Amino acid sequence: MHVSAQDPLSLLRKMERATLESAPTLPEENEGPSLWTGVGFRLGDLHLVTPIAHVVEVLPYPVITPVPGTKSWIKGIANVRGNLLTIIDLPEFFGKGPVFEDDQARLLVMNVDGLNAAVLVDEVLGLRHFDETEERQNTSNLDDPVVPYLRGVLLREKVLWGVFDMHSLAASSSFMHVAA
Repeated sequence: MHVSAQDPLSLLRKMERATLESAPTLPEENEGPSLWTGVGFRLGDLHLVTPIAHVVEVLPYPVITPVPGTKSWIKGIANVRGNLLTIIDLPEFFGKGPVFEDDQARLLVMNVDGLNAAVLVDEVLGLRHFDETEERQNTSNLDDPVVPYLRGVLLREKVLWGVFDMHSLAASSSFMHVAA
């Protein structure tokens, strides 16, 4: 009996072609919406969100040592793991009622070069994700002292979220002038 010898490499190539021709194709890659992520927080009845890169960490209301001769919205300094942070009551800075020391009050440690500071807010609402192209709103009808520090407004589930810029706040002369 005569057995036809086939080149093993040719046989493997033939099997590979047959496999590739009969293999199911991968679904086309559809690009979904590009989501923007920020840290949501509340100042009174205002819902704000700041870019996640503007916040180093979120902490509970700390033990604060007052600093005499400063404006009322400078609550003092706090020692956070050996780092002294200037504590700013953000609602009070904007002329609103001060943050109450309760279970919801939080400290947002600002990620601004050369500034060891943190802002007190009424409540942190966690990470928020937005599709900026679909959810951006007009800010011309807003009247609040916070508006100059907003980089837009986003609408999500019938709630307006102001996009708060920590760097813009830190650069403002009124924020840097803390002496009473």
